[in-house]
Amino acid sequence: MRNYTFSSDPEINEMLNTVVDSINFHAQRQLGHIKQLTQIGEALSGENDINRILDLILQEALEYTNSDGATIYTVSPDNQALEYKLVYNRSMNLHIGGSHGELNWPVVKLFDEDGNKILKNIVSYVYHSKTIQNFDDVYKQNMFDAEKTRQMDKTNNYRCKSMVAIPLRNHEEEILGVIQLINAMDKEDNVVSFSPEHIVMLNSLASQAAISLSNKKLIEDLEKLIRQVIRAIAVAIDRKSKYTGGHIAKVANLTEMISQRINKADYGHFKDLRFTDDEITEISIAGWMHDVGKITTPEYIMDKGTKLEKMMDGIEVVQMRLELTKQVILKDSLKPGIDDVERSKTKNLLEKINNYYEVVKTANSGNEYLADHMVEKLKEIHTFKYCSDGIDYFLINDNELKNLCIRKGTFTPEERELMNNHVLASWEILSQLQFPKKYENVALYAASHHEKLNGKGYPKHLTAEQLPVQSRLLAVADIFEALTACDRPYKDGKALTETFKILGYAVKAREIDANIVEFLLDSDIYIDYAKRYMIDENGDLNYQIDTLDKEELRKIFNENSK
Repeated sequence: MRNYTFSSDPEINEMLNTVVDSINFHAQRQLGHIKQLTQIGEALSGENDINRILDLILQEALEYTNSDGATIYTVSPDNQALEYKLVYNRSMNLHIGGSHGELNWPVVKLFDEDGNKILKNIVSYVYHSKTIQNFDDVYKQNMFDAEKTRQMDKTNNYRCKSMVAIPLRNHEEEILGVIQLINAMDKEDNVVSFSPEHIVMLNSLASQAAISLSNKKLIEDLEKLIRQVIRAIAVAIDRKSKYTGGHIAKVANLTEMISQRINKADYGHFKDLRFTDDEITEISIAGWMHDVGKITTPEYIMDKGTKLEKMMDGIEVVQMRLELTKQVILKDSLKPGIDDVERSKTKNLLEKINNYYEVVKTANSGNEYLADHMVEKLKEIHTFKYCSDGIDYFLINDNELKNLCIRKGTFTPEERELMNNHVLASWEILSQLQFPKKYENVALYAASHHEKLNGKGYPKHLTAEQLPVQSRLLAVADIFEALTACDRPYKDGKALTETFKILGYAVKAREIDANIVEFLLDSDIYIDYAKRYMIDENGDLNYQIDTLDKEELRKIFNENSK
């Protein structure tokens, strides 16, 4: 205590010094609280964890008012109730909710069954009226029903006396929740009323808290919207093809399943690797966006299930051409002067044409590698000509021959390039988007799912050193889904054993990551995936779910590692 000289009278001087000390004490106290309020505002603005935000709000409110208890409510997603989020009571040694565990207490309803506002409850009234309510003794007021408070006090051997309830109101006058404090205490821990100074400071705190909650909600809503838009685009791309519906969703979900399981690995290659929540989300977004470039791919390419297919399967045109040729040959065989020898030749010619059609039909499917003898046979069919009344009839034209002679699959080199270009298009599209920094690698992961560790992939021929584990993971998920898919017109879905063998051979060629393939096998993720996606029309696991000999399959991986 400083001793200033205000008067020659000692008593007056002492009194004035006491007043000055009291003013200084309260001024310093208020200054301290203003500083705390500034610090809490800065902390709230930089905090992303909603539970931590609630903890900060509660901590400052309790410290400033020296209250015995506090409750924070937030508005339910449907705006029909107030949900308990955090409850604290010093006397009862109670601290639940927020970062202290889940709080599953019954909600406080805001409306009755007829849709009328409920105004007999203090916190629901505060929500509807958007006003602060302050009571010296909650038992001695007639505005609200205090019976439930009395019952709870009796059950817990407690006495709730002074109370204040303050709305958390954002800049748009929207109520995001309510803070309720009970039993303010003096220095001797006696229950006192909440002072006007308390109300002013609490109102300022509530405003800052509401802004922080509003910003957090806005960020969450924007991220939710981004995810919804991404999924909507993915669904639209999947629906662009009549054969590969659901491919993107399956790959995205499998990618997320693997990354989440890696986070739980306690042995093996990935035991020390842990993805953050943001990294898991980034991987998931990349999975949903990995085929976004197909928006530029012509549908006749995406849906080319046979070698002759364009807008329709060209085998039908070939068949019509063969039938027309056969009809012309039959008509010619009935002309006057045609003898039995000529008719016999006609019969042989018709059988030959029928055989030709079977060769064309087999080659058109693209299910198997086209052998040399089949190529020669197709060339023979291409040279076939039949002349009648000055008109030449043929069976297949130059372009059809080119397509039918595709050795593997159904794409010509030009069509394959068009199809492969979807990955480059994915990169060009995604790299132009300003993703949040925490998702900055989405374009890289999404656009590298066809790259290979040996540098022979596309579109950029990246090598193992340039491919992060997220890209490798997405590549394996994409191949696994393609192999097991049952909706491709050019192949049946492969059984799990055959799928893992093919993955093993891809590892042997240094195309994909051996550690990820082995993790997929050992962790039994494939079982969870099969139960979700590999089922028949009766909801039962289909023929693809065979019993794996993991040791035999592991030999492939071991050979690859030598």
